[in-house]
Amino acid sequence: MHRIIASTTLFLFFSSALPAQLPVTVAELTVEVGANSEENLYYGFETGDLLIVSLELLDGKDLKFFEIIEYPENSRILEYETGGFDDKRLKVYQRGVFQFRLQNASLLKKRVCRLHIKRLPASAATVNFNPGVRWEERVDTTFNVQSETLHSGTEVKDVQQRRRVLAGIDTSVVTLLDKVERVHSRTNLTADNETLLEFELPRNRFDPSPEEPAHATEVVSWAYWIGTGEQSREWYQKANESALERLARGLTKGAISTGLLSGGYGALALLAIEGISVFSNPPSGENVQYALLLEENGEYKELGKGNSITGYGRVDNPNQGRFALRLANDNYLEGINVNVKIVAVTVSRTYRDEYFTETREVPVSQSTVVREPVLKRIRFPVLVEGEKK
Repeated sequence: MHRIIASTTLFLFFSSALPAQLPVTVAELTVEVGANSEENLYYGFETGDLLIVSLELLDGKDLKFFEIIEYPENSRILEYETGGFDDKRLKVYQRGVFQFRLQNASLLKKRVCRLHIKRLPASAATVNFNPGVRWEERVDTTFNVQSETLHSGTEVKDVQQRRRVLAGIDTSVVTLLDKVERVHSRTNLTADNETLLEFELPRNRFDPSPEEPAHATEVVSWAYWIGTGEQSREWYQKANESALERLARGLTKGAISTGLLSGGYGALALLAIEGISVFSNPPSGENVQYALLLEENGEYKELGKGNSITGYGRVDNPNQGRFALRLANDNYLEGINVNVKIVAVTVSRTYRDEYFTETREVPVSQSTVVREPVLKRIRFPVLVEGEKK
């Protein structure tokens, strides 16, 4: 009950405050908006007017948008994907030109609209306001500003320079595969006599960019070792002992540390880093057929192959990508256990900026500003002077 009384009181207040004016039709038009185009209409309104607009689509589903702009760029009403509306209203705070913009986004079909524009004057004194507009032209002048540099000789001066220098380097051995793989015989009914072991090299990283890294980690080489049976494991251990002995005698490069040659990868790490093999003649035992494969566009390309009790090798190119080791057993009756070890050598480098002063002969230049006028003809709407009779 209180809500009804309050609303009635508010209505009576505004009824007594506003003069009893009737809306004045500004335009009642049928507007055709072509496919993928827009139409613009311009009318004037007086201070205090209440602008009332209705839109009805006679042909077509909807408009991309309908917009009322207080000229030149103050958007007052904007309706997207509209199929029409009744009596949308907005207050006019200052006499001026209003633009009515209708856009059709359909690439094939036009839109036909009925547009009714009215104004409710603020008082009887502005009832006869003329909403018509006319177009005027003016020439605006802008300037292209350009700076011209004139060289007037040279001078000798100290110039600060920057260069990126190596601050530290660290070599690591990364394990990619370390396993014993069972490869069955050719007559095995439950499993194939061929197996495929896939692996991927660590990706090179350059932070923050390859051009000027503060930190870079790259794979420089990698190595593999393959051996069948327990005899090959013992043979590999003897090679590890030879690698450590070589380190103790100072026959390795300065980059090799005890840590890199320990942990069961001494001989393989030495082969990967320096390309030096300490593997002796292989032991006796069952042979294995193997092939080293590189994945390219979803298919494998053969890099190398062998058929022996043991096999090993070092690769420095390619040093990125996905790879696989294919193992095959040509024995008809006996399966074999194949020991596989694959390691990669990564080198991490840290850089820092170093600043220094260099004496140089540098050109002396003077800059002058040239302003080139550009004339542009602009067409704009203005209110028609006077009032309707």
